[in-house]
Amino acid sequence: MVPGHVRAESTAVVAIADVGKPAFAGVFSAGERAYAADKSDPERRLAARLAAKQAAVSALGGGLELRDVEIVRARGGPPRIELSARGLARLAEIGGHRVLVSLTHGREHAAAAVLVLAGPSG
Repeated sequence: MVPGHVRAESTAVVAIADVGKPAFAGVFSAGERAYAADKSDPERRLAARLAAKQAAVSALGGGLELRDVEIVRARGGPPRIELSARGLARLAEIGGHRVLVSLTHGREHAAAAVLVLAGPSG
């Protein structure tokens, strides 16, 4: 199923209580906030997205910021990562072609795993 090779990988775990901290006030996009607000457990949803952003920034490196990563989800589909122009440039720089993400959350923590994959010829 996975074409090519793994270029980078990272995981992150976030305490759900951390989502409300001022340090993370501006890291979520309007779409991420709207998605979470539509759920019965918005803090958990945002914590999972924060973990995914942290994991993606760690995997991609290159001085990216949490705002360079957005976690989106089509109705009924899996979550996926959309990168800013800076993020896309960094992805190409490390020979990446595709970024996969997996999210989970429990009562007190949320976690994410990110894989950066090379293209079929990579």
